[in-house]
Amino acid sequence: MERKNITIREDQSEWIEDQGVNLSQLVQETIDEAMPPTDAELAAAYQENASHAAEVNEEWSNVSTEANDRLGDRPNNE
Repeated sequence: MERKNITIREDQSEWIEDQGVNLSQLVQETIDEAMPPTDAELAAAYQENASHAAEVNEEWSNVSTEANDRLGDRPNNE
């Protein structure tokens, strides 16, 4: 882990002390929130959502098939 020095105002320093906040953790969390997700984080999120996406796809596929069965084939606009 790399060390960096930051400068904060006196009132900020007092607030941090009063709140019992870990300044390093606060800065790291704030930077993490501002950064875009990594490829590994995106891949993990897609994997976590894969089964739900497949279920939704199946549901909408069934709805589309049912609609086609009730409405018939699309008319040709020729």
